[in-house]
Amino acid sequence: MHPRRAEETPAPIGPAFENEPLGIIAAGGDLPRILAEGAVAAGFRPIVARFADGIGAGWADGLGARDFRWGEAGDAIAWFQSERVRRVVSGGTVSVRPDFRAVRPTWRTLQLLHHAIRIMRGGDDSVLKRTARFLEGRGFELVAVQDLAPQLLMPAGYLGRRVASPDERAALALAARAARTIGILDAGQAAVASQQRVIAMEGIEGTREMLQRVGDLAKRGRIGAREVCVLVKAVKPGQDRRFDLPSIGGATVREAAEAGIRGIGLTAGYGLVIGFEDLVAAADAADVFVVGVEPDDEQLAGEAP
Repeated sequence: MHPRRAEETPAPIGPAFENEPLGIIAAGGDLPRILAEGAVAAGFRPIVARFADGIGAGWADGLGARDFRWGEAGDAIAWFQSERVRRVVSGGTVSVRPDFRAVRPTWRTLQLLHHAIRIMRGGDDSVLKRTARFLEGRGFELVAVQDLAPQLLMPAGYLGRRVASPDERAALALAARAARTIGILDAGQAAVASQQRVIAMEGIEGTREMLQRVGDLAKRGRIGAREVCVLVKAVKPGQDRRFDLPSIGGATVREAAEAGIRGIGLTAGYGLVIGFEDLVAAADAADVFVVGVEPDDEQLAGEAP
């Protein structure tokens, strides 16, 4: 397993004053819980607004969390302001993008609806950048996940026992090129390739459904018996590092292994690992390699500070 020396992990941010409130926009999965735990450990008072897949998540009940429908987004902003929140971090999975033409907005949200509709046009990175500008225009400072929980960043090198074979390294390089290409288009972050060809590229369906598609292709004999397939999740060229960094966890490894994937690459220093111990255990159990891939200059160009 790649060693994670203490000096390699920067210290997390801290509060500007005692018990400073930190707004957490919490969607689904484990990441919002990790952010809240990190906020408490750093001395912040978490103010948790649960949206989408995060609504009803029990881990936040003791923090005075509140649930908000998409039509109540304006109320969430007003709540943050009433709690004197200055800094905000967001994280978690959103399985379905909101259609603001179909929601029933509250009066506060109705006042913001034309902004929301404009924000939701385009690819994920474009949406998130417009969301950041919108929140900054209302006095909030956006905090990156890795600034609050730097221990989640993927190190360079291998995690777990397995290392890539020559054929797997060739597949890794091709999948990385494919992931960078769709990142330029703001279409997705992940791609699967063999040593011979690109097998699948992520679109709006997300990584999980892309892997299911790869598994179906393998079952139907569309992937050759001698092809070794590798998944790469990569930071997009010029991506705003405060939002939606590529991430993997134990579930990713298990889903990849079920699809016949032999290894996983993630951008080192920029990708997030949600649960190192679970990921390494899953990788060793499935005989799948996991490696932190160094980003190139094209990926980092134009990134937010």
